[in-house]
Amino acid sequence: MKKVLQLEIKSLGELGHGVFSGYGSTFGNVDRTGDIVERGAFERSLESHKKNGTMPAMLIHHDMTRPIGRWIDMREDEYGLNVEGKLTTGVRDADEAYALLKDGAINSMSIGYRVVREDFDHRSGINHLHEVELHELSLVTIPANSAAIVGAVKDAEGNPNIRELEAVLREAGLSRREAKAFLAEGFKALRPAEPDMDVPPVDEVAAKLELERKAAIDEMLTKLGVS
Repeated sequence: MKKVLQLEIKSLGELGHGVFSGYGSTFGNVDRTGDIVERGAFERSLESHKKNGTMPAMLIHHDMTRPIGRWIDMREDEYGLNVEGKLTTGVRDADEAYALLKDGAINSMSIGYRVVREDFDHRSGINHLHEVELHELSLVTIPANSAAIVGAVKDAEGNPNIRELEAVLREAGLSRREAKAFLAEGFKALRPAEPDMDVPPVDEVAAKLELERKAAIDEMLTKLGVS
């Protein structure tokens, strides 16, 4: 069973060495196949890999005959499966994947796993994955999880690619105008002019959602190393 998720590319290593990082899976959101990966789902599998001195394979498009590099680090955090990998330069598929990542043509990952423990909710039709055995993590072209984060590619000097940063903000729910304004002016570009009087918001729920959206964007940019 394979689950496709978007990749948050935080950096591509200097001198074309092909180091990148991101999220291979996110917790708590329903993907297009009706699965939710629960926090802790990867813990035992990662512990087993660590004990045996192994890592899940890094493939392109789940093709076992096409390894493209190796995973350097893989761990769970509060958001999902946080990974860092290195593409093997000189391998055709890896070199092509590196070029596609830099251009934004590939921005997704997909996990290949065996289900160990799951719970299907017949009322909602949602399947909760509580434990999986992770075999491989692939770079792929088509994402299935709209809640996963697409991040920014950095150049050799560590400077963020503005086009990719705009994509991050658009994915977070900003309009094209808002995203461009944010990149130019920061959060002040998203704030309406302050009223002369201290009047509570008409829609408290909408105001709360707006604050949460801005907090999520701030956290996202912090993860990307963008101030």
